[in-house]
Amino acid sequence: MKTLLAIVISILFHLVAIGQGNTSSPKLVVGIVVDQMRFDHLYKHQDKYGEGGFKRLLNEGYNFKNAHYNYSPTVTAAGHASIYTGTTPSVHGMVGNSWFDRNLDRGVSNVGDSTATIVGSMEVNMRGVSPHRIMSTTISDQLRMAYNYQSKVISVSFKDRGAILPGGHTANGAYWHDWQTSNGYFVSSSHYMDSPPQWVVDFNESGKASKYLDFVWNPVFPMERYPECTEDDVPYERTFGGKPTPTFPYEFNEYRKLSAGSSRAYQMLWVSPAGNSLLTDFAMEAITQETLGADAIPDLINISYSVPDAAGHSFGPQSIEVADIYVRLDRELERLLNFLDERIGEDQYVLFLTSDHGVVPVASYLDANNLPTGIARITLFEDALNKYLKEKYGNKEWIQNFDGANIYLNREIIREEKEDLTEIQQAVADFMMDQDGIYLALTAHQLTFNEYRSGMRSMLQNGFHYDRSGDVLLAFDPGYVQHGNPNIQVSQIKGTGHGTGWVYDTHIPIVWKGYGIPQGNSVRKVAITDIASTLAMILNLQLPSGNTGQPLKELFNE
Repeated sequence: MKTLLAIVISILFHLVAIGQGNTSSPKLVVGIVVDQMRFDHLYKHQDKYGEGGFKRLLNEGYNFKNAHYNYSPTVTAAGHASIYTGTTPSVHGMVGNSWFDRNLDRGVSNVGDSTATIVGSMEVNMRGVSPHRIMSTTISDQLRMAYNYQSKVISVSFKDRGAILPGGHTANGAYWHDWQTSNGYFVSSSHYMDSPPQWVVDFNESGKASKYLDFVWNPVFPMERYPECTEDDVPYERTFGGKPTPTFPYEFNEYRKLSAGSSRAYQMLWVSPAGNSLLTDFAMEAITQETLGADAIPDLINISYSVPDAAGHSFGPQSIEVADIYVRLDRELERLLNFLDERIGEDQYVLFLTSDHGVVPVASYLDANNLPTGIARITLFEDALNKYLKEKYGNKEWIQNFDGANIYLNREIIREEKEDLTEIQQAVADFMMDQDGIYLALTAHQLTFNEYRSGMRSMLQNGFHYDRSGDVLLAFDPGYVQHGNPNIQVSQIKGTGHGTGWVYDTHIPIVWKGYGIPQGNSVRKVAITDIASTLAMILNLQLPSGNTGQPLKELFNE
């Protein structure tokens, strides 16, 4: 009888535990992705950070100082997908922000979906988006499934891909900033809902976006407090808003007038520190209104700050503008952490902060300082390759698309002419290796049937998907940037980019804090794909379907 009673009690206890959720898990997971944040931004401006933002994460949390992306291309869609799936583009399929679709004979967007519509915009918006092209489950999906969809997952960003890909296939809501057809509204996709909840409508109609657009941007500190940066007026930076120079102050309300009342004025929030403030407001409202972390069933929120990327492309990582954005983002993190402490409980949530990629310094800045740089002249490459293939194989259009680092061959013509695809791929790779600025060219055949375990070959292989990538993949020399203008000189380049497998694009922060996280740091080399598997262990979840990462063992008592 005692044994039977014990069994009954055990079953009842188990059923109660299922109903209440796993009490050995944090109540809320907070994923923070800072778009285009290089690792050195944690330290480069630290003398201007307060004690409650980045410094608090470093002082109270665990910092992986040698964290990297383990594939190329390092772009926004691939980065967000890799963080939350725990695998690389070779598995999850996000081989770029866009790629060439051979069957459709055109480019496609990473989240574009003609079967979906935008919900919550001021005007009818048929630019449908959804997560349908991501080929693995995310840790968000695994959390939802584990608790029979009682867990809530909310994902917010300025970029649609920054919200959709972390939210995965099953999020309760993914919201992003719509400047094209709305006055800075946060909108979503019909994939997730028929219409936005009332709290989103109320937030959009509150006028917060308009208020933040009135912001006049001056540096937080006097100019002399930014000695780690270039001067305010340098030729490396792009101008915007009709200003003749890329200099402070930036008077966004004046730029709004130039747009004649158009909602496009709200795009200015993408390069303004006030855009980060608006996103923080929205994220905190989501936590409150969706009652995230309110019970024993764990929830998840992703917050992807897009402003550092938009500003970084315009000004470069050496600029005072980017430095000041991080100084102000530090204050947003402090505001968010204090909010989480009060609402969820300091030890009841687990938070990680990372980035979707880094960035190369502006090429003209590198050139002016005698550092390695150059231009990968894509137009000239394509013209020379076309000429070579026609001379070698006949006057046919052998190239279907030359998309930067991906060369798509016209496989239909190759079949019709009874040529060998593998042979032509290798001929293209050999030709490209002789071009200025090309570090490596690998064929789809090599990437499919060989196994590369280190170096740039491994980076390209991890970023290669047979159905979506080109027939030949290119890696450019360190410091080189792509450009379509065949006549532009390095000294004329303004602004910068990312996307390579070099360290300036791969080295990013991974910092953890909160529930069960020890204090410390490690210089062990770890990968971005390790985040999802670490969360799976913390939450006691099945790993995402395509997961290839490893749990970060330093966070666990073994």
